[in-house]
Amino acid sequence: MRVHRQNKPRRVIHNIEELPVLCDAAEAGLLLRLTPEGVAKLAREGVLPGAKQGQAWFFRRDDLVEYLDRLFRPGGGDG
Repeated sequence: MRVHRQNKPRRVIHNIEELPVLCDAAEAGLLLRLTPEGVAKLAREGVLPGAKQGQAWFFRRDDLVEYLDRLFRPGGGDG
């Protein structure tokens, strides 16, 4: 029996060029492998640069790449 994991995205980004230059939380989540809610939480906490318009968060693709680069630098994932 196959169990569907509801919070996992069905699509995965394999190449950064697959993302638009300006991403919503769902598209950012595909790259970061987080739910849209998790992405929005990082933005609210100031961890991930983003802009909120109404109830929606938007992120620049370059900022997402920079965030991932910071995570993989020595000591980058500590906080």
